[in-house]
Amino acid sequence: MSITGEWAIGAVPDAEVAALPGRFAGPAGEWTIPPHYAEDLAWWLSGGDREPYFTPGPTPAALRFAAFASSGGPSAPAVAAMKDAGTDLLRGTEGSAAFVASARKGDPATALWYGLGAEAAARLPGWFGDFLLTAAEVRAVLPHAESVLAVTGPGRTEVLARIDAWMSAMSDVPDFDANTLLDGPLRVLRYAAANGTGAVGVTRSY
Repeated sequence: MSITGEWAIGAVPDAEVAALPGRFAGPAGEWTIPPHYAEDLAWWLSGGDREPYFTPGPTPAALRFAAFASSGGPSAPAVAAMKDAGTDLLRGTEGSAAFVASARKGDPATALWYGLGAEAAARLPGWFGDFLLTAAEVRAVLPHAESVLAVTGPGRTEVLARIDAWMSAMSDVPDFDANTLLDGPLRVLRYAAANGTGAVGVTRSY
């Protein structure tokens, strides 16, 4: 059975986003830390993002980063519940208020994070594509997102080449349009900022 990775982002009513954490404000349950999380995070942030990942097949560094990105980071039952609720909020968003990317046997959000590298990707909200932002938070993060997603010239060429390399080796969509991973999320964040809404990003595999 094949697995498809999906990344959905949408502009949603600010009041819904602001109220969401309160719905899960009870006991959060025990926090779970993925194995080797601290070591993998330190590796990624201290130069692991620039190690050789493809020669041309995936190297141990590529496999390590893929496992790290898909681990979900430290989590608790309340986090999973809010992710489900975020998915519900995205239903019905469309046009400029929505962005969806999917890849058979792949993960579009991870491809973007690899494409940008650790320093630039750290300016994006959330964890590898998962985020929940109020309208005020959208306005606060937009300049940072602009600085990395609206990249032009040689910088954009490099990012797109890295995304292409990831999708070619780590998915079953070798002709994936890498431009969408820069343009789509930024379009939604700009829409949310201009219209005073919140924004939600959710990654899924099915």
